[in-house]
Amino acid sequence: MTAVGTSFTRWRAEALGLDYRPAFERVCEMRFALVRLSASWREIAEFGWGHLDWLMATAQAARQRVLLTVGMKALGWPEFYLPAGLDPSDERVQRRAVDHVGNAVSRYRESEMLLAWQIENEPFNRSGPQSRWIPRAVVRREAEQVRSIDGRRPLVITTFAHFSEALDRASSHEQSTWKRRLGLELPAEREALAVLARGDILGTDVYRSIGWLDGEGVRRLSHAEDDQMRVIRRWQRIASEQGKRFWVTEAQAEPWEANSDTRANPLSVSPEAIQPLMTDLAASNVKLVLLWGCEYWLWREQQGDARWIDAVIAMLPTGAGTDLLIGRDSRS
Repeated sequence: MTAVGTSFTRWRAEALGLDYRPAFERVCEMRFALVRLSASWREIAEFGWGHLDWLMATAQAARQRVLLTVGMKALGWPEFYLPAGLDPSDERVQRRAVDHVGNAVSRYRESEMLLAWQIENEPFNRSGPQSRWIPRAVVRREAEQVRSIDGRRPLVITTFAHFSEALDRASSHEQSTWKRRLGLELPAEREALAVLARGDILGTDVYRSIGWLDGEGVRRLSHAEDDQMRVIRRWQRIASEQGKRFWVTEAQAEPWEANSDTRANPLSVSPEAIQPLMTDLAASNVKLVLLWGCEYWLWREQQGDARWIDAVIAMLPTGAGTDLLIGRDSRS
């Protein structure tokens, strides 16, 4: 049986005109197996810890299990969430990022509902407006910092799943054509597994349809190649052979449009497309899937379109599978 979760951020909710507090309370009422939250360095520098403290306290009161993302990258565009003026490639900033990770872990390590720590978000994939990534040495230092403060919980590192040759190349920081031709490039999954220890979790983010604008500003729509699930199962097998586990940390349940004009009436994905993706992932024996887009579902419901949230609710098992979480995981 596949457990179902989601991810939530204050900034995505507010960007859609939602009050983040009742929005998150509604998410908790849905009884997901796991909800992923994010310790945005930018937000904490600007507003303090209050927003995240409230989210964590609300999850505790609702008995909602949490996965917390820490580091320079947080959930959603523009990916890197650093205080203004900081450059993620600056070694001094990278050292400060490790300190930020330590502060977040020290603050929340006593949380009863906290299940695991996610180190960065797709750190080895190019992302954001400047197509940056995080060096493995930095991610390793962040992971070591977490383990030194809280050695009880597993770590998660995420990657962007195989989509198509063009997008795979664009999201990889190994962009040398000759390396790819000879099979010498280092996939993000391999880098993540090199940092993870036995009992940790390799996460992957799975999207089926992505909208984009070509050089002339014309809307285009790309679809994942037919072998996407086969590649996902391959990395699942490799992780298992190393004594590590495998989650889908984002499964597309929200449109990815070329621009915001079609956000309300999307071209990339419909509510009816969520169940087939979940079916494919369950057939691949993925133990936990975090559906991406809960803020969007709530916004559409507020606009009179309940199809998205109804589609997700129909997938939630009785009790939301909270006892199913990663097989009663304990570190190996």
